[in-house]
Amino acid sequence: MPIATFRGEKTVADIADKMYVRLTPKQRETAAAAILKANPQLADLRTVPEGAIVRVPDLPELRPKTNRSLENPDAQIADAIGDALAAADARLTTRIEQAQADLKTQTALAKDRQIKAALANAPGLQQAVDAAAKTWAADTKRLEARRSALAAMIKQASADLKGGAKGR
Repeated sequence: MPIATFRGEKTVADIADKMYVRLTPKQRETAAAAILKANPQLADLRTVPEGAIVRVPDLPELRPKTNRSLENPDAQIADAIGDALAAADARLTTRIEQAQADLKTQTALAKDRQIKAALANAPGLQQAVDAAAKTWAADTKRLEARRSALAAMIKQASADLKGGAKGR
């Protein structure tokens, strides 16, 4: 059964008019009754929040409008998950890029001539900075590997969602 969202309509007949093409008064009555039967929560529209899911009954004698995004619920869920994955990918990419920039800054500071001059009198401290620089280089490589792996996983998951939703 396709679904749509409640958009603040005042009556169930208004919902029917927005979901089906060119309703006669009799068809509107039939459609409204079928919508109410499939969605008992619509009995009191004042309590229904905008954006609530409305199941659109399949009525052979009526043609649903296509501009209400009457999709298979599986496809809508797959799209929502795909959007969430894309958003997560963007956030992770931003965080990884920031971490890489921080590591680059730290590495540049460790190589700064004034820092090296200040550390010249403290050989133990210089060794600690050198060890930290090696760790930063390894961290940079790990972050890039993690970024690539996450991008590949998200790309595969998105492709699987799109392929699965099309098959439904």
